[in-house]
Amino acid sequence: MIRGWIAVALLAASWLFGLGYFAPARPIVWWCAVASAVVLLAGTRLRTPSWFVVVVCSVLLLPPVLLMPWPSAAIPALLAAGLWLQRSPTPSRWPRQLGGGAVIASAILLFQAAALQVYEALTARAHELPWPLTAVVGGIAGLLGMDAAVDGAALTIRDSVAPQRIAATWELLFDPASVLFLVGGLVWLACFGWIVGRPNSRRASMNRGQSRPLHRVSVARRLSLSYSSLLVRWGWYLRPATQLVLVWLLWLPLRTGLLIALLVHRTLRADPYTMPNVGDLFVNSWLHAGLLAGLVALAARWVVLPLRAERAGRVRLQRSVRPKPSRRAVAAPAACVAVGTALLIMACYWVPVGRPQAGRVMVIERHSTWEPTTEPYGTKIYGEAGSYNYAAIYEYCGQFFEMSRLLEQEAIDDRRLADCDVLIVKTPTSRYMPGEVDAIERFVRGGGALLLIGDHTNVFNMNTYLNDISRRFGFTFRNDLLFAVSTPYEQRYRSPPLKHPALRHLPPLNFAVSCSIDPGRSPGRMVIRSTGLWSLPPAYQEINYHPQAEYRSDMQYGAWCQAWSTHAGAGRVIGFGDSTLFSNFCTFQPGKAELFLGMVQWLNCRSWLDHAWLGWLVWVPSVVIGSFLVGWGVWFGRRQIAGGRLIAAAAMAGWAVAALLLGTARDAAMPWPQAVRPLSHVVIDREISEVPLFTGAFADSKDGRGYGMFEQWIPRTGCYLSRRSGRDVFDGDALVIISPTRSVSDDYLDGLERFVAAGGHLLVVDSPDVEGSTAFGLLEAFGLSSIPVPSPPDALPLQVADCDVQPPMLASRAIAGGEPIAWWNQQVVAARKRHGAGMVTAIGFGSLFNDAAMGFHWLPAPDDATLERYDAMYALLRLSLPVSAGQSERFHPSSAARVGPSDDPNPPSAGSPSDP
Repeated sequence: MIRGWIAVALLAASWLFGLGYFAPARPIVWWCAVASAVVLLAGTRLRTPSWFVVVVCSVLLLPPVLLMPWPSAAIPALLAAGLWLQRSPTPSRWPRQLGGGAVIASAILLFQAAALQVYEALTARAHELPWPLTAVVGGIAGLLGMDAAVDGAALTIRDSVAPQRIAATWELLFDPASVLFLVGGLVWLACFGWIVGRPNSRRASMNRGQSRPLHRVSVARRLSLSYSSLLVRWGWYLRPATQLVLVWLLWLPLRTGLLIALLVHRTLRADPYTMPNVGDLFVNSWLHAGLLAGLVALAARWVVLPLRAERAGRVRLQRSVRPKPSRRAVAAPAACVAVGTALLIMACYWVPVGRPQAGRVMVIERHSTWEPTTEPYGTKIYGEAGSYNYAAIYEYCGQFFEMSRLLEQEAIDDRRLADCDVLIVKTPTSRYMPGEVDAIERFVRGGGALLLIGDHTNVFNMNTYLNDISRRFGFTFRNDLLFAVSTPYEQRYRSPPLKHPALRHLPPLNFAVSCSIDPGRSPGRMVIRSTGLWSLPPAYQEINYHPQAEYRSDMQYGAWCQAWSTHAGAGRVIGFGDSTLFSNFCTFQPGKAELFLGMVQWLNCRSWLDHAWLGWLVWVPSVVIGSFLVGWGVWFGRRQIAGGRLIAAAAMAGWAVAALLLGTARDAAMPWPQAVRPLSHVVIDREISEVPLFTGAFADSKDGRGYGMFEQWIPRTGCYLSRRSGRDVFDGDALVIISPTRSVSDDYLDGLERFVAAGGHLLVVDSPDVEGSTAFGLLEAFGLSSIPVPSPPDALPLQVADCDVQPPMLASRAIAGGEPIAWWNQQVVAARKRHGAGMVTAIGFGSLFNDAAMGFHWLPAPDDATLERYDAMYALLRLSLPVSAGQSERFHPSSAARVGPSDDPNPPSAGSPSDP
């Protein structure tokens, strides 16, 4: 039955492509692999389920289909489709055969999904093989004739060019594709053997030929009889399963040796001076999938299936008549499995939230000169000092919490730490004294909460200093840097359904580059676990220790922990490994402020279950009861017709119930916090505007036509930002639409009109260099219009109301209607107009504020001409957007020599300049 082994291999490889475990996900390849496996498994004949089972299973499978993320959601969908195909009324047999293949494929995928979750969780803790297994890897290289030696968790091979170091990891010896093949093969053997290989009678005696009483039989004889009975009843499965495990264990060293030989061969053929990326074969999903062909060949040759009983089994299936079970007998095992699975899922994924505390959050500035909160994010300071700091996120959180700082001259002691509920230790650049670390530990164990923020490669030795604290709680920050495969500096993260409460409000997030976290053996929860990454050690020859993004042989790859939460005493701790996300230039990109706020919000809560021993009192009974219910349901449900299908559906329904309960409890306990000192909320539209912005620290558009710098500079005027689409664009106090090019629907226009009439501020930025602009339709609804005008041969000064600078400009669109606020070339190029309780502002010279005009990047200090553009932009923002109370001290020109205009965002009149 080589078709079955090929199908198992396809399903095992499909996870690599569907999840993007190594390389980016390829949904089309995943679909093709799963569909091919279903066709190959279609020859296996299953009992036809009753309509009652089909309907019940379909109802149970609907919630998992809706709640599970793809590609996992395909498992219940595939099972439901298979059941309906098995009940196909057509006279042709192929729908029923295809349905049987879909049912078996869904069972294999279900167990593979569970195994992959366990594999990810274990390898994300530590990738290095323990000593006995590293010796095995070294022995494999030695058998291939290589001059190899084991150095810690690495294999060193000396070739003709230079010593080659290969990371001895779990992924090298026990790769996920091979592990999933073993799991899928065991499931397929169970399905196949249950159909065609079981003995016809269950009357096989445990002690055949025994005539003496059992108490007179020796212990050895009893064990022998028990083993014989086990083989009689379960030999149809144990024999081929044992053969499969042996074949799998034989193949793993062969596969490892093949990979090592291929790597060395590529190294010998490469130019050593170009630093070739020979390690890319480790993260090549196609190579991992192709290597499963060896397992398929060995399994087909050496695993003996009960084929001789196939015909007898089919006759039995046709002739044996079981009494039709009652619906109660069918439903009881399914209910037990569903409840037991829900208990197990909740025991594994439930994280208590508890009751919020006073919300006193303290940021330690002592021992830290990197990313300070003390430098305001205003209009005076630029470059690294103005953007690479935490001022924006500090003020953002100040809306919801009572923020404070522990400055360099203050002591870290019990008295000072008693003034806060959440302590934030970020990017230290000098070592904490042992007494200070002791005080922080006592603070946490006494009921406080701690947020530790590190960064990649131990830059400035910050991870070394953080680990002095984190080791007290059982985890450490690794001195490495994580790259995303294929797109090294663009790691996309989407939170799973069963997520940590700290991720309650988290939209899809783009990481910069982070270090990984080593949880060790400490109990806790991976707040963020990611795949599709590879890790490199520090490059100490660089100023920031940042290595080149190379696929090296000594890299580690697979799943990684990027945020870890744990408990200590009565307190809570979170460690996070990418400090760049919360710097001013990143803070208001999607997900980053929400992540910081979510971590602080969870840390600000306390629960009686934070005590470890109380948590175990809840966890252990849940696991025991859940395991018992699942075991009982599986044991008694296996005898029912289509019982396995009903049990699988019940298990997935139990997962859905647990996900709903956990999600409901999490959402109720972690609502969006109430703003006590609100800032103005400015929304950047992404529904009809698709201009390039910034992803992390870098512009999405390299030619300077994007508006990432413009977006970053808006918060300097005393507000906070978010990017929104759909109906969410109307959630803020102001809406900024930059060079819209998508069509504007009637619903959008209606919502926009209501938003402004209710008091919202709308800023529409048009530009003469935009093709297909849809700004005219937006402005027309409010009595404004954007009109093209000819450009002069030379640059002419732009005049903005209440602004004493006149930056030169080459082109603009004229704005008709409303109150003029900017003039150029004897044309009104910016105007505003009241609408209801709100205001609409139109600007026709957006290209003056694109990335090229704003200096391309936030890091270099701007020259005088760029500063003039900044001042003109700030003046326009003050006239267009609401300014939060208490922020007026931040509104000053970028040059200290200039005297700024009034800070009133809505002056009563913006008259024409004296020389239009």
